[in-house]
Amino acid sequence: MQKYTDKYFLRSNEILKKENMNPWVNMQVFVRKGPGKVAGINEATNLILENSNLEKIGGRIYSKNEFDFYQPKETIMNIIAPIQEIMELETVYLGVLTAGTTRLNDKYDLDFNKIGKQMNDVVNLVGNRDVLYFGARHWHYSYDSALANLAFENGVTSVATDNGAEFSGMKGVGTIPHALENIFGYYNGLENAVLESTKAFDKNININVPRIALVDYSNFEITDSLRVARELGDKLFGVRMDTCGENISEGGKLGNKKYWEGKGVTVEGVYALRKKLNEAGYENVKIILSSGFSNPEKIRAFNEAEKYYGIRLYDSIGAGFLDEPRTFTADIIAVGETVEEVDFYSNKVYTKNIIHKVGRPPRLNKSLRRKL
Repeated sequence: MQKYTDKYFLRSNEILKKENMNPWVNMQVFVRKGPGKVAGINEATNLILENSNLEKIGGRIYSKNEFDFYQPKETIMNIIAPIQEIMELETVYLGVLTAGTTRLNDKYDLDFNKIGKQMNDVVNLVGNRDVLYFGARHWHYSYDSALANLAFENGVTSVATDNGAEFSGMKGVGTIPHALENIFGYYNGLENAVLESTKAFDKNININVPRIALVDYSNFEITDSLRVARELGDKLFGVRMDTCGENISEGGKLGNKKYWEGKGVTVEGVYALRKKLNEAGYENVKIILSSGFSNPEKIRAFNEAEKYYGIRLYDSIGAGFLDEPRTFTADIIAVGETVEEVDFYSNKVYTKNIIHKVGRPPRLNKSLRRKL
C-alpha cells in the first residue's frame, strides 16, 4: 500500500521509527456530507487488518456496519493501534470509505472532464506558482494513477503519492501531517507540537527535501511560524497553512466576507501571517496554502487581495480537486502507552490521554460495533 500513500505519511513513519516513537493512538474517522448510508466499511477494515499487525498485537476497530445510516460529522470509525501500524494506511482507507459511500448515496462516479477543467482553471489562476495535487485520499486508490495523470495533463506540478508520480518519472511530495504533530505534542507538550515535529523532520529527512512546517495544529499559525523560523533559520523553506473549517486562524477575522473572513484559511489570516513574517525578517519564508483551494473562486479572492494589499500572499497551493464526493477525514483524538488508555469505549476513560489538534475533539459514538 505504500505507493498509494501520501508521501508525508511515509516520511512521518520514517521519523517515528528513527525517533523510537510508537505510542498507541485512537484515530477518529468521520464525514461532513450527509446524512446517508455508509459503505466501504468492510473493505476498509480488511485493508487495515491485511496491512498491519493489529490482530496480533491487540489493536481494536470500532465502526458502523456496512449500509448503516449516518449523520454529518458523526464518528463512523475508531481505529486503536500503535501509530506506526496505521500511519501509512490513512490515505487508502479514507479513499475506500469516500468512494463507497459516495457511490451508494449519490450514484456518482468521477467526471474526469469536469475535474480536469477545474484543475486547469486553478493552475491558470495561480499563474507562475506551483500547484500540488493532494487528492489521493479523496477516492479509491485504484484511481490514483488516472487522477494523478489528469493533474499533470492540466498543469499541476506535483502529486502526493509515488504511484501517482511514477508515470511522469517523478516521486510523490509531502512533508508533515497533523498526525505526526500529535505524536510530538504528546511527548513534548501540545504547545510544542509544530516546532518539535518540524525539528524532527529536519533531523531525520534527506536535506534535499524542503523543510515546510505545518503551522495550524494548535491554531497559533503566526506564533508557531515565527518559532519555527527562528529555530530553523535559513533551512526553513516555508510554512503550510491548513486551518480547518472549525477554527478562525490566528490573525484572522470573524466576519461574513466570504474567503476573506471567518473560519478556515482566509485572506485576512494569511495576510496577517505574511505581514508578521516580513516584519520579523523572514521575507524569504514561503507560504503554502491548503484546504479549500480546489475552488477557483477562493483563489480569485486571494488574487484580488494581493492587488488590494500590494503583497504576495501565497507561493503555492495544495488541492484535492475532488469536491463532490462525501470525503472522509481522520484525526488522532488520544495518545497513550497502552490500548486501554486510548480506548474510550472501554469502561475506563483516561481524559489525560485526550490529545488532538485544535477544533477536532473526540466525538464518541456508542452506536459503533467492535470489529476487532
